[in-house]
Amino acid sequence: EAAKKAKEEACASATESTPVVEEALRFYAPSGDEARLTALLERGIVNVLGTYEGDMTAMDLAKRGSYDRENDEWVQSEGHKACVALMEEAMNKACEEACASATESTPAVEEALRFYA
Repeated sequence: EAAKKAKEEACASATESTPVVEEALRFYAPSGDEARLTALLERGIVNVLGTYEGDMTAMDLAKRGSYDRENDEWVQSEGHKACVALMEEAMNKACEEACASATESTPAVEEALRFYA
């Protein structure tokens, strides 16, 4: 609980994407926490195109869902499905913005190509 509170406080005071804000995105998206993910995305400061754990995006993490140790499987709740929809919308907007202003290939443009593929 203390870790959640620290993330929320760091995100509330951030004016740009920081490692803590990125960590919050990676935490909220796969946890199915629609309310906190919405609040974070509405701030418009988090890099939704960033990749983690290899080539996984926060949307990939949301799609994967949460690990159910009892049944030894990944599961998706309604919250996870809502988070995937939120991430799709945010990523689509970020990709459009990155491509509209790009004059050459950038990591954001390359991520847009992967997203649209």
